[in-house]
Amino acid sequence: MSQQIPVERIADLEFMRPPEIAEPDCCRSSELRRLNLNESLQPPSPNAIQAMTEALVSAESYPDHSCAALATLLASRTGISADRISFGNGSGELLSQAATLAMEAGDEAVFPAPTFPVCIKGAHIAGGKAIEVPVDPNGVNNVDAMLEAVTPKTRLFYLCTPNNPTGGAIGAPGLIKAIEKVPDNCLLLIDEAYHEFAKAEGSPEVLLLLKARNGPWAVTRSFSKAYCLAGMRVGYVITSSPKLCQAFWKLRSNFNVNRVALAGAVAAMKDEAYLQSTLKTLIHERSRLAEGLQNLGFEVFPSQANFLTVKTPSQASELASHLAKHGLLVQSMPWPGGFGSLRVTIGNAHDVDQLLWHLGESLNG
Repeated sequence: MSQQIPVERIADLEFMRPPEIAEPDCCRSSELRRLNLNESLQPPSPNAIQAMTEALVSAESYPDHSCAALATLLASRTGISADRISFGNGSGELLSQAATLAMEAGDEAVFPAPTFPVCIKGAHIAGGKAIEVPVDPNGVNNVDAMLEAVTPKTRLFYLCTPNNPTGGAIGAPGLIKAIEKVPDNCLLLIDEAYHEFAKAEGSPEVLLLLKARNGPWAVTRSFSKAYCLAGMRVGYVITSSPKLCQAFWKLRSNFNVNRVALAGAVAAMKDEAYLQSTLKTLIHERSRLAEGLQNLGFEVFPSQANFLTVKTPSQASELASHLAKHGLLVQSMPWPGGFGSLRVTIGNAHDVDQLLWHLGESLNG
């Protein structure tokens, strides 16, 4: 009997689809504030916009597959040689590749729950089993419980800090414990999509701590968040060795990071003043939103990211629907139980004011 197409493990693949907001004319709607996607609500650095505009003139030519300019810049900033850095069409692509290169059919991967689901999808594509361990009550990865879930079949151990969708960052003790105790035949994968926000608030420097690890490790980061380039799709992975990096390179599709995106990423990373201004403004508005939501009876979880997750005093999905009627899109979630929670991307001052107003209106009937 012939094998079915698509193959069974792909046909049966379950995966949470990302929110879809149709753009029939290829333009973002001016009537919606997208506070549900954890993208930036402000434009990229003017320097990045200029660099991307200039790069369009060469749009007929394939980009530099080596990403040489960006690799050189990242190497100088991180102290990691360029032969240990690979690139993706967003960091999600790299998370899926990590599962592919670390797992065979029947292997296991340990994940926090809830967390960013792309790496879990990669584990399933590889024919592996995802072991999901509930996060702490405050939304941080429970490293101790995750280590208890490790078995001889474990080949991937995934940490997300700050964690999406809950916002909490892992402290130095938890990171050190994972670095020391995750087996050497297992890939320790740390997702730092919100690295710049956490760094601004004093979170431990993961790359420094990882110098003590003997086994393989990889750290993914993104230009989608703090650098305001979500639409350009640029991510990178820093690896423990050139050999591991080569495995990521072998899984890359040709020219997977486009010419315009590369120009924007380099210019954005060089504009340190704009980055610091972005971080300062966002952290201020996040604090203001947290205070306002607490005054309305929400329980605010700790966040070192560009969003807040809050436990709601009434049904989260109904509150999200009410906000959507006023052009404010937020993400409702069943976690942590009860009425659930809302994940809210931090917008500008007007967004915060509008959000608090309409939530107060809904709660007060």
